Amino acid sequence: MKRLLSVVVAMSIMQSAFAQITITTADMPVSGDTLRYSFSSPTATTFSPADSGTAMAWNYALTPIAQGADTFQTASSVNFAYLLLGLTAYGYKVADSFPGIGALLPGTSIKQIYTFFANSTSKYKADGFGALIDGIPSPFSYTTADVWYFFPLTYGSTDSSDFKLNITVPSLGGIKEVGYRKTRVDGWGTITTPFYPTPVNCIRVRSEIHQTDSVSIGTLFNFGIPANTVEYKWLVNGEHYPALWITSAVNPLTGAETVSNIRYRDSYRTIDTSSVNGVAQVNRNIAILKAFPNPAYSGVVTIDVPASWQTFTIEVYDMQQKLVASYANVRELNLQQLPAGQYVGRVVSGGNVGYVQIVK
Repeated sequence: MKRLLSVVVAMSIMQSAFAQITITTADMPVSGDTLRYSFSSPTATTFSPADSGTAMAWNYALTPIAQGADTFQTASSVNFAYLLLGLTAYGYKVADSFPGIGALLPGTSIKQIYTFFANSTSKYKADGFGALIDGIPSPFSYTTADVWYFFPLTYGSTDSSDFKLNITVPSLGGIKEVGYRKTRVDGWGTITTPFYPTPVNCIRVRSEIHQTDSVSIGTLFNFGIPANTVEYKWLVNGEHYPALWITSAVNPLTGAETVSNIRYRDSYRTIDTSSVNGVAQVNRNIAILKAFPNPAYSGVVTIDVPASWQTFTIEVYDMQQKLVASYANVRELNLQQLPAGQYVGRVVSGGNVGYVQIVK
């Protein structure tokens, strides 16, 4: 009888360890939350996009290399001018600045950048932007909100939505973000991380994000570059931050995914960042890079990708915003197959994005 009882208890524990869960509005961040997370090296973590399904037991080797924290505040408490975004809007600072914006919009500075959200019983969406543009607090509402989640989230749930944001810079031009997000809950099971040493029930949410960011200067110049990414988020009941959040860049020519960012819910840790680019992991940095020789009359050009960007991709676009070449971890580009003209190179490495003008 004791043995039978032990078997029943063990089976009960196993069933609870692999219970399907539902994520609702109650599992999202709230104003006043400070949610800490750690970054893990994309090259030191084994991850397969196909690692999904039912009754999964996810357990990834995650070594922290840097930390960050998102502090959620009401829009009006960040800056009274942001009250225009609504009484219930709340969000967090996503970056201190756009370091390269001055080269794209001369004389312009954009600092203290916030994304603001709205949370309801049906959806969790990004619908506001706030920043100091040339020192002036400037709020902008999304023309079409970016819906991160439609509730309830259960295994097999599938949704999609468009989004659009226009940011105007007085007397100069602006920045436009347009795209769409397609989301599917493609797995359920348990996850184990340094923050969750004992497996906890979770679902995995996969979001394909197709986005184009455009910069315009008056009516004379308007250039946009598309970016395709996939986000994988493991969500747990009662937590307001993903247990694990992996972002992959998608090669538009081949569809292949390259992991660019890994973060996971964590407690405070003392981390030696002397050997890693911790700042680049925490904030997305935009850099203006150089190419030489430029013009590249021979068809061969070298991009000055920083040495600290150990893994990176370079996409080359023509002036019609068409992708014409793509490279991985190669600084010297052979563009002999392309016709003479002007091109824009986009370099992506983890939390860093670089742009370079190329003349052939």
